Amino acid sequence: MTPVGSDSSARAMDRTLAAWRQTPTWQKLAQVDALNATLQTLALSDLRRRYPRASADELQRHLAARWLGADLADRVYGRVAHTEETNATN
Repeated sequence: MTPVGSDSSARAMDRTLAAWRQTPTWQKLAQVDALNATLQTLALSDLRRRYPRASADELQRHLAARWLGADLADRVYGRVAHTEETNATN
């Protein structure tokens, strides 16, 4: 079965799914953890670009808002201090 919009052939997808099924659970969890770490790194990079004057604590708070959603982050960590965004177009 090939998902709609996939750029892989049905055979390639079948082989990928077969390999995924044989992968031990601990290894799948390690891969998901690595992907989450990569996403956080990319998000922090964007936040540094958007808020170049923000402290490390402020950047972590902005990351929490992005990661958890503003409402949950506000309930857990308190309201975010509004740091000035730059008008960077990169």
